[in-house]
Amino acid sequence: MTIATDSWYSKLTDDQREIAFQLRQFVNEQQPHLREEIKWNQPCFYGSSMVCYIQRAKEHMALGFGQGARLTDIGGMLEGSGNQMRHVKFPLGKSLDESALKPLLDQAVALDGVV
Repeated sequence: MTIATDSWYSKLTDDQREIAFQLRQFVNEQQPHLREEIKWNQPCFYGSSMVCYIQRAKEHMALGFGQGARLTDIGGMLEGSGNQMRHVKFPLGKSLDESALKPLLDQAVALDGVV
């Protein structure tokens, strides 16, 4: 962890931080080769390109995918309507469903470096 990432996580509310750390741990456990950097004022995880990011909001946290529009979303979890990015929202106070998230992260990593 760097000073920049420490600073970002320290500014979260307790509820936001709990979910953010769950998301971070999930990404790090599933894809330990990704490196975490602060970009666009949020933690982003990179391989050869930006694979995913953690975003905060008042009532939820989100795990976003740089190539989310190209992912097959069997569980119907992805939100967004842009040309590329999509995200999954996690309401504050709830636990992650890692089994539903894993296929999205796996696909995002598989796309890394293709674009």
